[in-house]
Amino acid sequence: MVIGILIALQINNWNQDNKNDELKVFYMKSLMNDLTKDTLDINVVIHKQIADNEITSNYLNRIYHPSSTIDTIIKIARTEFDFSFRVKRDYSNNTFNTIISSGNIELLNKTLTEKLMDLNSLQLDQLKRFESNLGSYLNVMSNYSKSFPLLNANKPEGNIVDRILWNNIDEKEFVGNFTTALELRQFTFENTISGHLKVK
Repeated sequence: MVIGILIALQINNWNQDNKNDELKVFYMKSLMNDLTKDTLDINVVIHKQIADNEITSNYLNRIYHPSSTIDTIIKIARTEFDFSFRVKRDYSNNTFNTIISSGNIELLNKTLTEKLMDLNSLQLDQLKRFESNLGSYLNVMSNYSKSFPLLNANKPEGNIVDRILWNNIDEKEFVGNFTTALELRQFTFENTISGHLKVK
């Protein structure tokens, strides 16, 4: 009877080991999928942000050029500047969260666990930075748009709202607000690009 119990326990342990091995393989494949998706997403976002940042830099170079006039700046603001902002707002960490919440983290080796923990901390830190920077930028743009209409391709050119607002602007206020918005936008892009590269 004792031998039978020992054999049954051994079989049970063997079955549990097999289940754990299968689960570990499943987790590893899922983690690889999540990391691959994040890498591809980050590459796309970085590409867009670099292109957008080059446009923003071009605006600032034109504005600060010695031959620039108020008409140059108004033209950029009225017909060229797109205030929208592309940023990666989350990461594919469902598998990591599942492993943690299920208590199965011990299935992974210690080095991998530490690296995943570090990555998760970095991701959370970068998301907070992204949100903070984006919030500052959107706040500046919200204040700017109260006095100066934002570009909207669907509006007919020369509409009464644009004519009234743009024909009676305070040039000093406009230039100060617009250049502040562009410089903050440039800083935010550079900061988010750097953050994405760290996570990648």
